[in-house]
Amino acid sequence: MNPKKQSTDTIVAKLLVNKSHQYTEAAHAEIFRRLIATIKNFNLKAEKIEKVMLVLAAAQVILALAQIFLALR
Repeated sequence: MNPKKQSTDTIVAKLLVNKSHQYTEAAHAEIFRRLIATIKNFNLKAEKIEKVMLVLAAAQVILALAQIFLALR
């Protein structure tokens, strides 16, 4: 029973019935490793979206300034 080769659902199910201390620690470590990897991936995607949002905001400012400039002509 290697937690690295099991799905998260299988690990959780085994933790609920398995009392082996060695498996429990390995399973908890694997779940936390997966959680940390998920958080890192989420943060990377959020950074990319943040940059896109910044570009869109800058484009809106430029468009607003162009509208003001054209309205004053």
